[in-house]
Amino acid sequence: MVRFSGLEIFVKTKSKQGEAMKIITLIVTILLFYGCSGGVIGSENNETIDHVDWSIGTIDNPAGYSPTNESWLVTGMITNTGDTTILAPWWVEAEFYSDSTFTLILGGDQQSFNVNLQSGVSIQWTLSYSDPDKVEFESYPYFAIDNFRAFISKN
Repeated sequence: MVRFSGLEIFVKTKSKQGEAMKIITLIVTILLFYGCSGGVIGSENNETIDHVDWSIGTIDNPAGYSPTNESWLVTGMITNTGDTTILAPWWVEAEFYSDSTFTLILGGDQQSFNVNLQSGVSIQWTLSYSDPDKVEFESYPYFAIDNFRAFISKN
C-alpha cells in the first residue's frame, strides 16, 4: 500500500489542475483567434481580394434587397475575375446604410466561404443586418450597402 502525505497529494492535485487550466486556456485562445477570423468590418488586418466582380441581385431576387420588419437582407453574386483561385476560407463583407447617400451607417455583416473559387466562377452571397434594439427597420425602406469587399484573413 502506497501512502502519500497531505502535501504530496496537494502538489499532485495542483499540478494536474494547472495542466488542465493550461489546456483550457490554449483551447479558448485558439477558438477566439480562429473562430473570429473575419472580425471587424473593414479591418486592415485582412487582405482585400481585388480580382472580383460584384453584383446585387439573383434569379430568385432580381432587386437583391429584401427589407422586413425585423432585418434587411441583401443577396447577389461574386465572380473571380483573376487568373488564380481564391482559396478557402475567404469572406465577403459590407456596411449597411440608411439610404444611398451613405451618410448614416447602421451596421455591417460578413459571410464566410469554405469553398475555393476558381477563375471565372461565380457564387451567391447573402448579407443581413438585424438589430431591433437600435434600428426601426421600417424607418429605412431605402437602405443600401456600401464598402463591399472580399478578403482573406491575415491571422
